[in-house]
Amino acid sequence: MLKNLFFVLFFLLITQISYAKQEIEVLKVYDGDSILAKIDDNIFRIRLYGIDCFEGAKSDRAKWQAKKYKLSIEEIIIGGNIAGEILKEKLKNKKVMFDFKGIDKYSRALGNLYVDNVSIEDEMLKTPYCFVYKK
Repeated sequence: MLKNLFFVLFFLLITQISYAKQEIEVLKVYDGDSILAKIDDNIFRIRLYGIDCFEGAKSDRAKWQAKKYKLSIEEIIIGGNIAGEILKEKLKNKKVMFDFKGIDKYSRALGNLYVDNVSIEDEMLKTPYCFVYKK
């Protein structure tokens, strides 16, 4: 809990309480909805806000997705890896802006990504591998 509070306070500080978009450096794309990024001199895992993409590795979540979408676990994993490649291509060598929304239960920063004022989440939702995440 204290760790989450620290992250919230840190992000409020770097965004000057106004939640202004911050330029980030993308260090790694994990899958279609999560990345590793550098903001100033700090490195954070970021989960894209409002979307959920297929998993790229066998896990309980991938099994759950396979059941929910009536696909094989292999189809889920292939789709998850494709989603990751699509996201990587959309962010590659681009100026990426991050709009902080909060911290998730895994201590990842939640937010939206933009390239040329285009929502990356909206672009990912155009693929068959990502869906609106409602919680």
